[in-house]
Amino acid sequence: MTTATVPDWTLQGDWVDVCSCNTPCPCTFAQAPTNNECTAMFAYRITGGSYGGTSLAGLNVGAILRFEGNIWGGETSCSLGLLLDDRADDAQVEALTSIFGGAAGGWPALFASLIGDFRGIEAVPMRIDIAEDLSSWSVEVSDRFSARSSALTGPTADPNKRVQLLNAPGSEVGPAEHSVTTWATGDIYQSGADLFGDFHVEMARTSSKHIPFDWAGPDS
Repeated sequence: MTTATVPDWTLQGDWVDVCSCNTPCPCTFAQAPTNNECTAMFAYRITGGSYGGTSLAGLNVGAILRFEGNIWGGETSCSLGLLLDDRADDAQVEALTSIFGGAAGGWPALFASLIGDFRGIEAVPMRIDIAEDLSSWSVEVSDRFSARSSALTGPTADPNKRVQLLNAPGSEVGPAEHSVTTWATGDIYQSGADLFGDFHVEMARTSSKHIPFDWAGPDS
């Protein structure tokens, strides 16, 4: 599929992750990950958007990935497996595969260019919950894993305010004029076998974050 045959599309929502890096994750600052290697769970809660005439609002997408070195510095390529919401119908699966696989252009196409080892796609029951005040969020993938995150705080922080970053130099959801990264610490409990062959994602008290996303394609 070329971008000439891709319909106009938009996608808005919330992105969260838990990764093996220390908090704050160096990758968001366009630096090499902690210990020069990162294993991560990405989750996208889609609140609005469509692909041509196909609505995508209300669906979830996830990814499990691993890389070594600075992913933004051209030092490495990423291994990644994609998780699609099992509630998606055939048209929605086609749309999400096109967008997140990079064929539909926009920011996801730029991120997909970093993937050197694509492990495939699985349809799974997936739930993403995010507190309105960003004090916590969670991701549940049945028979695979569950992730829990709590907003970062400390002895000198106001517990009613979030620890946030503006204008992140290595934002995982791409550049955005008013994008705000909210920091947290997270845990992942893996309930089944390793994912996509050899991805083991169980981790405790590691970096987690929330970033809103607002994408469009094929040319934006």
